[in-house]
Amino acid sequence: MDLHSILYSIISMGLACFLGVFLSNLLVDFGLAKIISRPLAPLMRLANLPTIFSVPAIVSIVDIRGGMSIVGSLKDRNGLEDSAVVAYKLVTRPFSTVFFLFRYYLPISIAALGLFVGSIYIALSFATAFISMVIGIVYGRLKVRNFHAEINLPEKSKNRNDALKSSLNSALEMTKKVLVRYTIITVIISTLVFLGFFDLLSKEVDIYTRQFGFSSNFAALISIHIFSPMSSVLTAGELLRNGLISVKECLVALLIGRFLFTVIMDYPRHSLPFYASIFPMKLATKLVMAGIIVNAIATPLLIAIVLLGF
Repeated sequence: MDLHSILYSIISMGLACFLGVFLSNLLVDFGLAKIISRPLAPLMRLANLPTIFSVPAIVSIVDIRGGMSIVGSLKDRNGLEDSAVVAYKLVTRPFSTVFFLFRYYLPISIAALGLFVGSIYIALSFATAFISMVIGIVYGRLKVRNFHAEINLPEKSKNRNDALKSSLNSALEMTKKVLVRYTIITVIISTLVFLGFFDLLSKEVDIYTRQFGFSSNFAALISIHIFSPMSSVLTAGELLRNGLISVKECLVALLIGRFLFTVIMDYPRHSLPFYASIFPMKLATKLVMAGIIVNAIATPLLIAIVLLGF
């Protein structure tokens, strides 16, 4: 990660955090949050979560960072327990997956893999998200203890100037805290990248994937996916068009590669700094581990479906 990428990441994080918290506070202060939260309120109650969490869930469709920043602000202001944040993250994964659908899956997967295989790959990606939702609902019902408590939302809106001032101050305070943490952790992770720590992990995993007797193209797809998911999908498309890999082998390789990418690259390099910039490190670690566990459960299930279906 070069200096330009680090600065871009920090600036993007700051803007997403500020706008997310500012707009969510305005919705609350103007008395609109209850209206917006109604469509997803039953889902939140099913997972023992406050219905106000519907607001960041909807925001995450457009901006994941803004949605989590809202959750961080709500946690700070209302003393929500860690388990509620973990449950929220798992339950709302289908909403954040929509963000990736329009940004990555549709423009890349369909074009590279073709309509048939690309659609299956997208469906498998959403299947992971819905498995996460189910696990999140079960987790919330088992772990969120203070589920009878609800965040009180104002029935009437505040004075416009007071609402703007209050929302601006809250957004600035949250953004300042997030940027300080995010900068420190991003610098640490970038140093590990520069030292080759993640490249070393990837090479070690590549050695083991080749020992299971899969074809060289299968192992190559997994290896490429660890470094660059986009390149892996494009390469898979070329291999399919030239008959160098079967549909079954292609999908399984992409699923394994995606899991290894999230565990080795995405969560340590991106998700952990992001979560730790908003929440205490203990909760950030819980969120990362929850994501890894869900993917560890979903990936074998999806691979079994592919193997049985083709």
